[in-house]
Amino acid sequence: MMDPRNLKKWLIIIAVLYLVFPRDLIPDFLGSGLGLIDDLSLIALLTYFYRNRLREYAARATQESRGQDQRERSSRAQAEASESSFDPYEILGIDSSASREEVQAAYRARMHEYHPDKVAHLGEELQKVAHRKAVEIQQAYEQLRK
Repeated sequence: MMDPRNLKKWLIIIAVLYLVFPRDLIPDFLGSGLGLIDDLSLIALLTYFYRNRLREYAARATQESRGQDQRERSSRAQAEASESSFDPYEILGIDSSASREEVQAAYRARMHEYHPDKVAHLGEELQKVAHRKAVEIQQAYEQLRK
């Protein structure tokens, strides 16, 4: 669907060309305004067409924003659910009885895998996943350090 601003420009161009063009449905030479009837009818028809397209465009934009809101809510719900089951030992891949040195070694090893600088050459989607994992690893390490 065409952007309403571009559509409006094109419809104005069509209306002006029809007004200027010498051939009309009702010729202008018939006198005293009879020739303007078809010109005004065309302008009214183009205005009606534009308003309908504008309503459709607004309705589609509203539906898309509602869908995006629902996706954002579901992703937030998933994030909250994953936060409630946040296990720093599982994220770092160590046992709950691990020493401070083992925690630090596991943190460094996991960060070596998922650090954003290590995956900069990969696709954007993989970079986002790596960033998310790096944040999780950082949070797990901070929680265990305390």
